[in-house]
Amino acid sequence: MRSRWWPRVLGAAAAFAGFEVLLTVIDADPDPVRLALLVAICTALLGLVLDALGGAEPSWRVDVERPSVRESGDPRLVRYVALIEAHLSARTAEHALRDRLALLTDQVLRQRHGLRRDDPAAEALLDPELLGVLSGPPRRLARAEIDRCLTAIEEL
Repeated sequence: MRSRWWPRVLGAAAAFAGFEVLLTVIDADPDPVRLALLVAICTALLGLVLDALGGAEPSWRVDVERPSVRESGDPRLVRYVALIEAHLSARTAEHALRDRLALLTDQVLRQRHGLRRDDPAAEALLDPELLGVLSGPPRRLARAEIDRCLTAIEEL
C-alpha cells in the first residue's frame, strides 16, 4: 500500500515545483498554499481513479456451491436426472418418468426376486403408492412422490 503512494507523492512534489516555476516565470504571482492544495487534490483524485480502474479484469466465472450431476461422468445418472428435471418442469403429464420407474421396478423384481411386475407375488412386494403410480394414468408427480417411489424400489 505504501509503495504505491510514494511515486504519487514524489510526482505531486514535482508537479508543485513545476507549476510554481511556470507561474513565477509568467509572472502570475502564485499562492503556494493554494497551489499545494490543488496539486494534492488532483493527485489524490488521480490516485483513486487509477486504483479503481487498475487491477485484475472482472471475472465472469461463477463458483458453484453444489457440483453439477452432469459433471459426475456417469451418463446413466445424467439421463435419470434430466428425466426427472424434465418431468418436474413439464406443463402437462408425461409418461416417460412413469415408464422409467416401471422399468426400474421390473429390473429390481427380476434381479432380487425372480418375479415380473404382473405376477401376483410381486404385487404383495410393491408399495401401494408405487403400484398406483405404475398402474395408473400418467400424471405429474411431486418431488416427494418421486422420492418415495424411488425409495420403495430400492427397498424391494
